Amino acid sequence: MSKTKIVTPGEKLGVIEEYIPGNGTYEEDGKIFSSMAGELDLDAKNRTVSIVSKKTLIPEIGDVVEGIVVGMKEDVALVKIVGIKGKRPLTGDFSAQLHVSQVSKEYTKSIFDAVNLNDRILAKVTTGWIPYQLSIVDDELGVVYATCTKCGWELVLRKGKLYCTNDNISERKKISSLYLLKE
Repeated sequence: MSKTKIVTPGEKLGVIEEYIPGNGTYEEDGKIFSSMAGELDLDAKNRTVSIVSKKTLIPEIGDVVEGIVVGMKEDVALVKIVGIKGKRPLTGDFSAQLHVSQVSKEYTKSIFDAVNLNDRILAKVTTGWIPYQLSIVDDELGVVYATCTKCGWELVLRKGKLYCTNDNISERKKISSLYLLKE
């Protein structure tokens, strides 16, 4: 009869020589710690250690999440994850990063060529720790709603580009095939 072990945030779970950190864990100085309270899940076959919580819903590797771009640097966008596609609402705020190397199969010089502040995006989670790393390379991923950086008007998808009908300008973005406002 196996006994379930409950762990608390900050509890040491192992070392990276033994396990790969999974959902609900983080690595610091070669040691793996719990980032949340829940049941310890040691996967001997895949050599992973994770935390499973019945009460909270957190993003997992492979999940498609909806996020809002809340900060920008030349090579990275800071994203607040607000939902997981196909799952019940999240139980908290989760921060993520979208690196310029994860926006397209083609070379992209600047993150500003793909997203901008306040854009709503669909992205795939690629890591199981905070800040989550995101990718928008797939066709269905990318910007699903955006406003004009000049006037704040909603951008409309027209002939493969996002246009501001107020200023009559277009903006460069990595557009999702699921973009909401189409002409």
